[in-house]
Amino acid sequence: MPSLKRARQSFTFEYKLKVIARADEIGNRAAAREFEIDESMIRYWRKKKDVMTKLPKRQRTCRTGIAKFPALERTLKEWIISQKREQPCSHYRHDPSQG
Repeated sequence: MPSLKRARQSFTFEYKLKVIARADEIGNRAAAREFEIDESMIRYWRKKKDVMTKLPKRQRTCRTGIAKFPALERTLKEWIISQKREQPCSHYRHDPSQG
């Protein structure tokens, strides 16, 4: 029998923390059934609980804006800037009569 795919859902930290609190009381599996989400999500959210408590409650992801590879990003930025200096934009039409 083929498995039924659920539509992808997004939850606020406020909701995730509510689920975690309930899972603390009744366990991951029971909370997963109660909230109709996968048990593995509850385990994952519990690992991220410390981060979630420090961010805004209405936020949905743990993106902090911190670069994972800062040296690589600096090098890439420098390369892009140098390419822009060396090569004029070719996607604009150049009118030779205007110089």
